[in-house]
Amino acid sequence: MKIFLIQTIALFAYVNLWFLYAVLKRRNDVADVAWGIGFILLALIGLIFNPTTRMMLITILILIWGLRLSLHIGRRFLRSKEEDHRYQSMRKEWKGSEIFNSWLRVFMIQGFFLLVTSATIVTISVFDKGGWEFVNAIGIMLWLVGFIFEVVGDSQLKRFVQTNKQAGAIMKTGLWKYSRHPNYFGEALMWWGIWIVSWGIPFFWIGVISPITINSLLRFVSGVPMAEKRYDNNTEFLEYKKKTPPMIPNFFIK
Repeated sequence: MKIFLIQTIALFAYVNLWFLYAVLKRRNDVADVAWGIGFILLALIGLIFNPTTRMMLITILILIWGLRLSLHIGRRFLRSKEEDHRYQSMRKEWKGSEIFNSWLRVFMIQGFFLLVTSATIVTISVFDKGGWEFVNAIGIMLWLVGFIFEVVGDSQLKRFVQTNKQAGAIMKTGLWKYSRHPNYFGEALMWWGIWIVSWGIPFFWIGVISPITINSLLRFVSGVPMAEKRYDNNTEFLEYKKKTPPMIPNFFIK
């Protein structure tokens, strides 16, 4: 369990560094940039202390996903001159010290969920002794499908935002015709794939916490609810919402 302890301490230091940056910039939305890189940190530590083939593969997958996500969000962060509306709404609801609330409610909570979501990474880091099963290859295929959904979904939304200047316009084409958040679906699917890659190692069942947590966060906490909150009074969105599922695509929609 020494590896897990090192990962936990490193993660605590990591989120606190981002917290200090957020205080200086007064922008808690930098936490979104830090999210993907945090998983890379934990995977690299696991690889250093347990350099198995499976751990190397997982690290590569996490590296590809984490860097792409952080760069995607980072470019948006740098272009914007003000904090994301979700975090602005949070600030308005806080009572007491804004700095303490930022540390506890944003960065410490994010660090906790990041560690919980990393259950598969930690399990492989601590328990993997090598070996490979056919089912693990299915995990890689699921990860690839999820990655495609996330990349294509993000790309389609980015083009829509850049070309459509109408206030309150709703993205309803491409993958967004079949799911209100195909990028979230892709991310969730990737984590199911990563867990299946861990199938067969001792205590691999512990790692199922990862996909369950990320699914729950995206569907019920920081993903769908926060992204859709500003459209509560948008008639076009409410009609779109009636026939389009929140994450899992329905390809039978006409």
